[in-house]
Amino acid sequence: MASLILSSELAAYKQAINDHFDTFKRSITVHKEPIKNILQNTTNQLLGYQEDSNIVDYTYTPRNQTFDAIINYNLSKENLQIDDEIKLKFPNQIVEIKVKENAKNYINQDITEKITFDDKTFNLISTDIIKNYQGLIYYVYYLNETK
Repeated sequence: MASLILSSELAAYKQAINDHFDTFKRSITVHKEPIKNILQNTTNQLLGYQEDSNIVDYTYTPRNQTFDAIINYNLSKENLQIDDEIKLKFPNQIVEIKVKENAKNYINQDITEKITFDDKTFNLISTDIIKNYQGLIYYVYYLNETK
């Protein structure tokens, strides 16, 4: 099939997209649901109290990983409200992140509890959206800042 883009131009285009990502990327941390570890307490059985005297303690092992992403804070003018006293009210801000496949795989596996960057915490509010740049694939997610 004929193409309007020469293979040398396509390679330069893909390199420019990768250079753009590398230039503007920032670190994000994806936090997964922690692993629950059960610690059995070995105390003697207390008979006659109708309760289990072997108390089970739990510890949680946090799971997180850091990835590169392009972060885009979106605030449209229709979401900006000005009241009579000229005080600005900002709604919950929606943030867009663009990641590569390794980050997409980690985000989609198991339960993602939160994503942190810029000393803020965000919840995932979308599934991955594929952005195809002539065969070069990136993934976009939308996040909402938590209070």
